[in-house]
Amino acid sequence: LPGPSPGAIASCRDKSLQAATLFAARFAVPYPNIAITNAAEALHAIRTVGLPAVIKPVSGTGSTGVALVRSDKELIAAADIVLREKVNGRGQPIVPRALVMPYVQGEEYSVELLNGEVLGVTRKHLGPLPHFVEIGHDFPAPIPEALRELIEDTARRAVFAVDHVVGPAHVELRASDGKATIIEINPRLAGGSIPRLIELATGIDVIAAVIEGALGRAAPVASSSRTFGALRFIVPKANGAFSIAGQTDDIATRFGLAEVAIYRILPFNFERNNDFRDRLGHVIAVDADPAAAARRADAAITHLCRG
Repeated sequence: LPGPSPGAIASCRDKSLQAATLFAARFAVPYPNIAITNAAEALHAIRTVGLPAVIKPVSGTGSTGVALVRSDKELIAAADIVLREKVNGRGQPIVPRALVMPYVQGEEYSVELLNGEVLGVTRKHLGPLPHFVEIGHDFPAPIPEALRELIEDTARRAVFAVDHVVGPAHVELRASDGKATIIEINPRLAGGSIPRLIELATGIDVIAAVIEGALGRAAPVASSSRTFGALRFIVPKANGAFSIAGQTDDIATRFGLAEVAIYRILPFNFERNNDFRDRLGHVIAVDADPAAAARRADAAITHLCRG
């Protein structure tokens, strides 16, 4: 059966190796990035990388352990959080290593690809620094055509540069001043319910397409719609008991939503982790006008997270 290159998967999962490969291929990446295993190495690395910087696990997902640091003190505190973890958010054993890299300014996007072909561009909405928690997505990203072409072309060339041309890819980038910088290539489908957002916005069932590809069968990925989707996550404002008033169907009707999903049994005792675990659910609005979809999704989140 067809499948991605094991070497490509290995190089993508080690974000230090991935960045070195892309840098050698003349892509814009946060560079230099230096792998560390203790606080002393972190302090040595920051002398080369400079401040502000970003620290993140060498292997990980969901913004876990990713933080912006502006001083040596913040660097040591952030490194301690990453390096003391022995398992990931799914309970799997991990080697405690982190990357220290330059902070890249710009709007954040991701490009969703399948077998080296672009499915579309997602615009990311992030929570407040120093963390990088994704609190919303827009697909397809309502951006100028020239910017879309730049982002798509950069992502497409990057997956070929690391030889990941079979199966799905989720390429995260930042764009500023006509330049697209690759943050990382993930050799998998996007998380954060982006496949569901794509399906509701365009009619493309990306998950089914990936399964068909793994079975050696071609799957159509042409869009059956020209609408835009806006996904916003339910993230409580403060720690403590969290619940919502009313049924999800009533909320969907009130705000004109295509979907309301709750991930936890409510009421839930919320405690902030500053990563994907802070997201207790999501709403999705779909509309021919991307601004209208965003307004309805934002209004629903304001209602759900009030107080």
